Amino acid sequence: MNKRIFRKIFWATALVLLLSVVVCFSLIYGITYYSKRELIEKNKPSYSDRIHSANTFEELQDAVGEGEGLLYVAVLSSSGKLVISNSTLAEEEISVKDSSFTAKVREKGSLTRLERFYRGGETMLIIYEAIESPALDEDGFIVVAYGVDMSFNDLYFWLTVGGCIVAWIIIAAITNVIFSNYIKDEVMPLEKIQVMLENFNKGNYKPVKYEAKFGDIDKIVDNINEAAEKLSNTVSDLRYEQTKSKFIIENVAQGIIALNGQNKVMILNDVVAEIFDIKANMVGMEISSLIKDEKILNEVLRAVETGENATAGETVIGGKVYRVDCRIVGEEIFEELKDIKYFILVTDVTSEANLAKIRSEFFFNASHELKSPLTAIMGFSELMMKPGLSEENRAKCANDIHESSKRMATLIEKMITLGRLDSAQYAERNFETVDLRKTCDEALKRLGIIADSIGVKMTCSGEATVDGDPNQLSILVSNLVSNAIKYNKENGSVTVKITQKENTVELCVEDTGIGIGKKDIPHLCERFFRVNSAHSKTSLDSNGLGLAIVKHIADDHGAELKIESEVGKGSKFTIIFKR
Repeated sequence: MNKRIFRKIFWATALVLLLSVVVCFSLIYGITYYSKRELIEKNKPSYSDRIHSANTFEELQDAVGEGEGLLYVAVLSSSGKLVISNSTLAEEEISVKDSSFTAKVREKGSLTRLERFYRGGETMLIIYEAIESPALDEDGFIVVAYGVDMSFNDLYFWLTVGGCIVAWIIIAAITNVIFSNYIKDEVMPLEKIQVMLENFNKGNYKPVKYEAKFGDIDKIVDNINEAAEKLSNTVSDLRYEQTKSKFIIENVAQGIIALNGQNKVMILNDVVAEIFDIKANMVGMEISSLIKDEKILNEVLRAVETGENATAGETVIGGKVYRVDCRIVGEEIFEELKDIKYFILVTDVTSEANLAKIRSEFFFNASHELKSPLTAIMGFSELMMKPGLSEENRAKCANDIHESSKRMATLIEKMITLGRLDSAQYAERNFETVDLRKTCDEALKRLGIIADSIGVKMTCSGEATVDGDPNQLSILVSNLVSNAIKYNKENGSVTVKITQKENTVELCVEDTGIGIGKKDIPHLCERFFRVNSAHSKTSLDSNGLGLAIVKHIADDHGAELKIESEVGKGSKFTIIFKR
């Protein structure tokens, strides 16, 4: 920038100086011209009077005189021929005049010209004047030329010209140096301002610190710095809000779609792209290209028309259940973004739908399970009320009523246990260190009578502690051991093994029972799911809740349940606790 300004100022200065020289020379020339003319006009009358009075060549010669003196004087005939001159300078040049020229002079009375005489190379200012002279010319008039030297070819003139040129060069150089220093001190802030503005365009709002000698430029720089600071703060705030909004939108669990008044997509987050498996850019596309469920789409459009927030309904996408809500945007929210008309919120409610389904199935199965023992109790009690029933049959009915009551009590107990596990009272637990070996020994002791009744031998080995709820872990171990006894063979065995590893603790309950088919293993932890128990060797019937309770407790403790089984060879249940 400085170099460009330097060049412009230098050439502008040089041009001004050059024009000044030209003007000066023009003035000098003009002054010289008028001063020479004045000289001619002042001395011409004395020659004119004498020439006008001359009647002979001798008198004419006396009137013109010898030597130029102040003026060059030459007399021309009416035909333009030189008659006489006080100098030999114009002998050739004047002689070329013709009668048309002298006639023109006679017509006008006088004629002024600058003429160059080739023999001497001089430039002269000449005034031609026609004088009546019947005695000297047959046409009755002669033309007298009065001239002074106007030549610029002498040494003084060129010394003057050379001096002016040198002075012009020196003045131009000095001016350039002065302006260079001035620009360096005063124009440098403009470069800083230029850099600052270029940085603004690049998004860099860093202020420039520079002090100029010219106060007004300092004020400009200060104002720009102040504006840059405000703009930087504003942009930082906007970027923060933009980043925060983007983070919230991209990390919220809901799918968010913003649409304009023409039902075209303006904004959508990653959750929506994942739900609808979007690969291309959907901005500007119709909402119908996303939502294929006509019922849901019609409900959304109806909500937009009425201007009311509404739940459009639920739809299934990719095996998951999603609730679609429409939220109308008020004009006061986006005053500057009136193109955003409403939002569509897509919420994954698969777990809620599954939970509702599970609860429905649970109550249905529970009612079914409770119905059987109740029916037995009611039937046997009615039978006992009939007269004439033998004591043997009465005792049999009483025993069946007792067994049905026990079965119903066990079912109710396990349902209560699952209800507690599902309830909010277990949302916050106070875990403690639990001796896993002690818990296992207590469970084996409680179930020892049942195991002995079918000849099942139980053993426990290993020691370890885990963080957990003692009551829940006791229920977990009891259910695993109970199942191992229930589905075992006569004279079989149940092995409980505790293994402590670097990052985990494993509790393994293995039996030598009837085993489980591979197709049934994935369903074992479902509530009320039961494998065919025809080969069970205990009086305890399965109600399909034991392993569901085990899985629930394992999940609550962040543990993994691993099931291995083979029909006819037994089963192995392993709980892997993280340390």
